Amino acid sequence: MERRLLLAIALMVGVMILSNVFFPPAERPVAPVSADSAQTPETPETTAAADEISRLSAEERAARDVAAVLAEAEETPADAEETEEAAPGVPESSIVTVRSELYEYRFDTRGARLVGATMLAHRNFAEGGHGGRNVELVRPDDSILAYALTLRGDTVSLGSIAFTASTSTLEVTDGPAELRFEAAIGEVTFDVSYRFHPDDYRIDVSGGLRGLGDVGHVVLVGLGRGIERNEAVPREDQAAMSLVTRSRSGQIAAERLDRVDDGETRPASGAPFSWAASKSKYWLAAVVVPPAGPGIGGVMLRGVPEEDAAEMQAALPVPAGSAGFEYAAYVGPQDFARLQAVGQELHNVNPVGWAWLRWFTRPFGNLIVAILIWMHESFSLAYGWVLILFGVGSRIILSPLFHISGRAQMKQMALQPEIKKLQERYKGDPQRLQQEQMKLFREHGVNPLGGCLPMFLPLPILITLFFVFQNTIEFRGVPFLWLLDLSLRDPLFIVPVLMGGSMLLLNWITQRGMQTNAQMKMISYVLPVVFTFFFANFAAGLNLYYTASNIMSLPQQMYLSRERRKAQPPAARKKE
Repeated sequence: MERRLLLAIALMVGVMILSNVFFPPAERPVAPVSADSAQTPETPETTAAADEISRLSAEERAARDVAAVLAEAEETPADAEETEEAAPGVPESSIVTVRSELYEYRFDTRGARLVGATMLAHRNFAEGGHGGRNVELVRPDDSILAYALTLRGDTVSLGSIAFTASTSTLEVTDGPAELRFEAAIGEVTFDVSYRFHPDDYRIDVSGGLRGLGDVGHVVLVGLGRGIERNEAVPREDQAAMSLVTRSRSGQIAAERLDRVDDGETRPASGAPFSWAASKSKYWLAAVVVPPAGPGIGGVMLRGVPEEDAAEMQAALPVPAGSAGFEYAAYVGPQDFARLQAVGQELHNVNPVGWAWLRWFTRPFGNLIVAILIWMHESFSLAYGWVLILFGVGSRIILSPLFHISGRAQMKQMALQPEIKKLQERYKGDPQRLQQEQMKLFREHGVNPLGGCLPMFLPLPILITLFFVFQNTIEFRGVPFLWLLDLSLRDPLFIVPVLMGGSMLLLNWITQRGMQTNAQMKMISYVLPVVFTFFFANFAAGLNLYYTASNIMSLPQQMYLSRERRKAQPPAARKKE
């Protein structure tokens, strides 16, 4: 039994390391894309809008005029002309800066788009340093919340349209503050308002196309080409670059950007969506629509020459008769509490675990993160001490089950003489041997699995924490003692060595008073070395938790070992 247990643990660790090879994230089915649908995601709302335009002839002419003006503006380079009349107080610079203690957002008046998002409370680790520049979410020459309009089946960008802004700078300090952009397009106007909060990365957005009449249309909102790289391990950042969507039915799916070929255009499946997000390992740019509205009609991905990048554009249908559009944008860190406050399961934007195990690891991971954050905030403890206490606490909670497991092992050991007799009697009949062994166990009230099952209970916590440390920003850049970052490996490999040493000592104590062969002893000594090798490159916080859990279990194992030795005959104790 113990042999099968140890082999199972070794196999589970192997699966953890090789999962991305054997179980890569499944690609979502790609719907066929025609030349027309490549421009505009087809939804019931857009179809209704087209029918409404054809029915109202006067408004159709207005829509045709607007589309013509937009197309002409789109063909004009952004730097070919300057804004003729700026809003009062706005200097010649086309950048409007919005700043709070948490962020600095920079908007370009051409297109009213977000061209810079600096996280003032977080450092950029992309070049290996733990200081210097702040995290920047927008890639060079890219933008987020860039707008385009679909009218009469034609899609034109507003990126070259000169908007007037309500102010040139905005300080968000005591309460919410608003920034408004407006542009005249022929006889109609397009406006968009951003409402910022001093203590949150959520931006409330509303706007509309005014003067067009009762005509439906679609507003396209850009999510950029992907989040800028900010992490010390480029490979992990690259693998996390994704478009994530949540369908109205609650299904959350991800599309890795490095799997969209250059020049390829395809829609995300599962529309309509509650939200769509461009994410990296720790950062997020999301568009979240109200639950009662028509939803996001579709999201289009377009491959670009840049590595690990794809243009993403979300379609917001504006049905005929609507006052305009509204949504919430979130541009900031994947802070669990903040994302949870946005609602509609945005806190699940980061997949926790493999797809086939996510039904367990996602809710369990959220629970563990909530507990760790609560401990950190309630007791004002550094996250390093929180992980140590969590390891100690989890072992204390599971100690009754380990005690039951130890007692079950002692009962099985007491039956070893009887089992050996059965093995000699039925050595040529394995089926009969198994039947007689089960009969023996029933007669003495022994559960053959009682000594094994409780041993697997710490593994779900360990596996879930493995994924938690991959994406939980609360541990990013957090130092502890000599550790520079709990989310990265120990640069001195001290914690992995302590983990392996504690595991070796635990195995040695556990074997005392047990009848094991040479092969089992060898496995018990080799397994800690294998674990040390694997865990050396894991997050230091994970190693810290596991080491604390192992050390906490030593007193109980010493007690159980002493009880096992007492139960042995004196001759057996002398052989040890």
